[in-house]
Amino acid sequence: MYRAVDCQGFAGGFTLGMVQAGFTLVGKREMKGGFGVVNCEGNRHLLGAGWRAEAVAPEQWTPVDADVVFGNPPCSGFSVMSARDFRGADSKINHCMWAFADYAALVHPHIAVFESVQNAYTSVDGHALMRALRARLEERTGDFYTLYHIRHNALAVGGAAVRRRYFWLASRIPFGIERPALKRIPRLNDVIGDLENLSPTWQAQPYRTPPTWWSVQRRSPLGSVDGHVGLDNPLTRRMRDLMRGVDWKPGMAIGEVARAYWTKHARLPESWSATEEKVVKNDFFMGFTTPVRWDGDRPGRVITGGGLHNVVHPRLDRTITHRETARILGFPDDWRILPLRGVSGLNMTWGKGITVDCGRWIGRWIRAALDSTPGSYAGNLIAEREYDINTTNDHPSLI
Repeated sequence: MYRAVDCQGFAGGFTLGMVQAGFTLVGKREMKGGFGVVNCEGNRHLLGAGWRAEAVAPEQWTPVDADVVFGNPPCSGFSVMSARDFRGADSKINHCMWAFADYAALVHPHIAVFESVQNAYTSVDGHALMRALRARLEERTGDFYTLYHIRHNALAVGGAAVRRRYFWLASRIPFGIERPALKRIPRLNDVIGDLENLSPTWQAQPYRTPPTWWSVQRRSPLGSVDGHVGLDNPLTRRMRDLMRGVDWKPGMAIGEVARAYWTKHARLPESWSATEEKVVKNDFFMGFTTPVRWDGDRPGRVITGGGLHNVVHPRLDRTITHRETARILGFPDDWRILPLRGVSGLNMTWGKGITVDCGRWIGRWIRAALDSTPGSYAGNLIAEREYDINTTNDHPSLI
C-alpha cells in the first residue's frame, strides 16, 4: 500500500480523494491554528487511524516516510477574487506554497502535488513561481523532478460542478493520464435533489426520497444522513424576506431580486431598513460575489468559503445546507458533519479545499505511475523536464 502525507489539505476533500484512490494516509500538516483539521479528525472512519496531525509553524513539521506529498496551499495570490494589489508571485500568501515545497523536500517523495487556480500557471509570474518551486525541491533533495502542469475541470472527472483548476505535479518517475471520457454529467438537481424532503437538522435522519443516478453511490450505507442544516443569520433572513415578496429566478443575484422587490412594493422588507437607503443609492449593486440562485437544470458551480451564504437552492426558498454543500464538493453522506457542529468557521472550511472527485482522479493516476503503469498522455513538452496537460474542456458541455 502506498503512503501519502497531507500538507495543507485543509478540509479533507483532497485527503479523502487520495484515500479513495488507494493511499494510506500517514500524516496531516497544517499551519498553526489547524484550519480544517477538525473535519478530518472527525472522519477517521473514512481516512484511517494511522496518521497524526501537526498544526504548527512549517519549520516544525516533522517528515514521515511517504511516497506522495499532496495538498492545496492557499490560491488567493492568483485568484481573481483577490484584490489586485494582493495578487502575483510576490504575494505574501504564497509563502504557503514555499512551505509545501520545503516540506516535500524533507519527505523526498516520488511525487509531490498541489492544487491551485489555473492562473497560478497561466500567468507569466505564476509560471515562473511554479518553476521556482520545482527548483527548490530539486535543490534541497539533490534529485531531478519532472514538472507536469495539469489543468482540469471537476465536472469532467466525475464531480458535480464546473470547477476549472490546476495541479502542480513534480515527479521522479514517469507520469501520465488518460483523458477523461464521461458519458454523462450531473445537473445540480441530480446532486442534491433527493435531499429536498429532509428536515433541517444537524442530527442523522433517514432518507425519504429515492436516490438519483448520481447520488446513489454517495449515500450512506446506514440509510441516514446528518448535517442537513443551513445558516440562520441576518443575511439569510433578509434573503428569505425578499423571496416572500418576489420570485427569485435561477441566475438572479441578490441585487436583482432587491430591485424587483423595490419595483413591486416601493420599499424593501423591514429587515432591510438599516441598509435600504444605501442599497437604493447604489442602484442595487451589492458587490461581485453575492448570493445567487443556482439553476438546478445545469451543473453546479464553484463553492467558495461563503458557499452557505451565497448559494440559493434551485427550488426551495433558502440557501443550501452543510450536507448539500458537501454533496456538491463530492463528499459521501457518511462523511460526518454532526461532530463539527459548533466548530468556528465551519462554513468557511467547505470552500477551502478541492473536491473529493478531483483528489481521487489525480490520486488514481499517481498510483498508476507508482505501479509503473502511467497513463499514455504526458502532455506537451514545453521545456526541459516540463509538460503541459490540459483537459479543462475535454467534455463537450464544458467548451
